[in-house]
Amino acid sequence: MTANQPNTQFIIHRGSHQIGGNCVELATRNARILIDCGLPLDYDEQDVETQNEIRENARKWLQNCDAVFLSHYHADHYGLLNEAPQGTKVYATKETAELMKISGMFGEDLTEYLDIHPIEDTVTIKDFRVTKFDVDHSAFGACAFLFEVCGKRILYSGDIRLHGKKGVLYKNLPQNVDYLFLEGTNLGRGVRQKTETAIENEFVKQFSSNPDSLHLVWCSSQNIDRIVALYRACVRTNRVLGVDPYAAYALELAHQNRQSIPNKTFPSLEIYFPWSFTNWMIEKDRQLVLDLRRGATKLDQTDLPVNPSKYVLLYRPKLIGDLNRYISKTKVCLTNSIWAQYWEQDKSEINRLKAWIEDKPGLRQKLPDIHTSGHADVASLQKIVEHVQPKCIVPIHTEMPEKYKKLFQSYTVLAVTDETTIDLTNTKE
Repeated sequence: MTANQPNTQFIIHRGSHQIGGNCVELATRNARILIDCGLPLDYDEQDVETQNEIRENARKWLQNCDAVFLSHYHADHYGLLNEAPQGTKVYATKETAELMKISGMFGEDLTEYLDIHPIEDTVTIKDFRVTKFDVDHSAFGACAFLFEVCGKRILYSGDIRLHGKKGVLYKNLPQNVDYLFLEGTNLGRGVRQKTETAIENEFVKQFSSNPDSLHLVWCSSQNIDRIVALYRACVRTNRVLGVDPYAAYALELAHQNRQSIPNKTFPSLEIYFPWSFTNWMIEKDRQLVLDLRRGATKLDQTDLPVNPSKYVLLYRPKLIGDLNRYISKTKVCLTNSIWAQYWEQDKSEINRLKAWIEDKPGLRQKLPDIHTSGHADVASLQKIVEHVQPKCIVPIHTEMPEKYKKLFQSYTVLAVTDETTIDLTNTKE
């Protein structure tokens, strides 16, 4: 920012008219920060030239920034951080910071060259005073941020919902802010989202309706609410929930913050160690695998074909090859508990899973999805706004920003587009 530019400004580099790929810049004459730096959800569908352009833009945005504030660890919010210069400061919740560390085992280790700082409460970066607020989302450790700068208070919601186990956290968000950057993923869908309790009940019904089958459930290992719902459903149907080492690690982190969240010491929860996956993990971090095994009940995979009705396994498509060593002749029911479009992606591991199901349709069947969104429905968005009472709402993480004015008729909505600079010094809320 030059001496002739305003005291405070923001630019939505991406996210004003699309879901995911968020990247917002806040700047003064003295400081420049980014909020998230996400990979677009349709990145893999783009041609190489477009992908290169996406990464080049990220490098430009990240250059010479004083810090990046990461709202949570989903790829559409962090996925381009590998384009950041070495030593870039990244602030995130301690849970997100830990997940970044362990996830480095499965891909590029961002912790090797980024300067990652767990944020407990409030930090100051030059002109910016930044406070984090925990929120409910389908990613463990998600948060919102309040940025106080040059007399302005700017609240960035991140991805948020009210229908999860921690939905009440929205009541802790600050009030009477000048600007609220509010996600709107579910605008236009007209569906009231199910609660995680309702999801638990659906799993109970599904497990009970197919009592002789081994059940495989595909959901994110970071979606702690969903794993808790699965665990409770297993307890209610006298089954054991089997989780792989990555999910077990995420549960350990969550258990440290809330003792009621099941971890490796809980009855009805066992860790299974897929052969190739576990050997690969041992090569990366042998001590981590040893720590996970210590005090845990190890699931005997040879018992899966003997007593399939005893088990529910949390799995990912990539693990089917390992699991098939034991369950190739076992009656199996598969359930997706993820965003439906993941199942439709043209990826090798998903195509192999579909072929695996079709190879023995008499033994393997895909049951109806059991899922609820990680994002607020319309009624929840209205509750958030009623609580926060912002002077101005800025749409983000939405394909329908035009719906905000009708939805929030009593509030000022700022219509913005990507790469438009907004002067906060002179803007009238």
